[in-house]
Amino acid sequence: MYYVTALEQKLESEENKSGKAYLLSKKAGFYWLQGIYDASLKAYFEALKIFEEKNENLEVVKTLNNIGETYKKQKDYSQSAKFIKLALTKLDELEAFSPELILVNLGQLFMLQENYDSANYYLNQILNKDSVSTQSKGFANLYKGIINRKTGQNDSAQSFLEQSLKYWNEINYDRGIVESKIETAQIFINQNKFPFANQYLREAETLALKINSLDLLLNIYQSKIDLFKIRGSKDSLVYYFDKYLKIKDSIFNSESRAEINKLSIQYDLAQKEKESFKIALEKSKLANEVEKRTQFLILISTILIFSIVLIIYLRHKGNQLKSAHIKLKQQKEEIEEKQKKISSKSLELARLNKELHNLNNNLEQRVMERTQKLNERNRQIAEFTYYNSHKLRAPVANVLGLINVMEITKDGKIDPVVLNHLKTSAMELDKVIFNLKNLLDIDEEIERL
Repeated sequence: MYYVTALEQKLESEENKSGKAYLLSKKAGFYWLQGIYDASLKAYFEALKIFEEKNENLEVVKTLNNIGETYKKQKDYSQSAKFIKLALTKLDELEAFSPELILVNLGQLFMLQENYDSANYYLNQILNKDSVSTQSKGFANLYKGIINRKTGQNDSAQSFLEQSLKYWNEINYDRGIVESKIETAQIFINQNKFPFANQYLREAETLALKINSLDLLLNIYQSKIDLFKIRGSKDSLVYYFDKYLKIKDSIFNSESRAEINKLSIQYDLAQKEKESFKIALEKSKLANEVEKRTQFLILISTILIFSIVLIIYLRHKGNQLKSAHIKLKQQKEEIEEKQKKISSKSLELARLNKELHNLNNNLEQRVMERTQKLNERNRQIAEFTYYNSHKLRAPVANVLGLINVMEITKDGKIDPVVLNHLKTSAMELDKVIFNLKNLLDIDEEIERL
């Protein structure tokens, strides 16, 4: 890290951004191997920013994928999926490079989340491609086997694991062989095929001891414990349980040493950051001094300019206030005059309102009187109609009848009896006409009222 830091300072002095980005990627990988994931992410994000500025798209894809894998180590699966998917999208735009590594990472990520549908979606894309590396095919079959085993599809799981073993043997990838054999043994344990399970675990143990993989040995002994628990072999159970504990203690010691190493590196980082902070602080102090003096001069100049502007503004404002005062005085006089007019109109309205009130009080009585007169007129009209239809028609009919009798007499002499009847009918007619005249006079009087 001493040489890395020295090189980083040299690149910064030369303003070599591309070189700095590659160096940051290497530094992030170093922190990743030490388990210092926060420092690794910080370096990866700094490198990503430079790669994006320089349009180095392939390095952008690699860095995005590495960021996703770092979040996966921290078990922040949502962030991991976000960055690995973004890497896949960017890689699709390039078209010249195979996305198989990113597809494998996504398949493993969703398998760890137990989102098996999404995991199978990405793993199937690898298996359906023609030009895929043997290693990618091995991982795809291994993860498919694990998923099928966990979902109870033992036959399908065993088929995928056998395929993965085939690919691992082709490239002599011992760790992959051990993982596939452990998973196959788990299937045999579930099927109560204990001899086959024991055989696969023995083969896996031999190879794991050869490559000194403590984490795989721990998984093997855990599977052995599960196996002999079911079989009821107490001696074997105790034997492998002791081995399990020894490996776990060894891993714990290794993890403790790694943690101490991690803390040591973090301490060195903190010290370097502290030194950088001191240098930055001193530079900041000098910059602050210069800035303070500059600000003081600017402040004095600003105060002078502000004072001049303020004086001009106050004078202008004073003139405006005088003008406004005169206008307000005029408006006040106009308002007082309007108030007088409004007061006069209010008195007139009060008088009119009083008269209207009096008229409303007399209105009901006048309506009653008018209604009574109308009723009287209606009665007289009815009486007139009666006279017209009965009283007047009877005498007229009598007169007409008598005249008719007189016309049909033989000798042309007027009969005294007929004449007497004619006289009587004429008098009745005269009386009826007199009564009608009285009715019409009364009606005219009512209309005048």
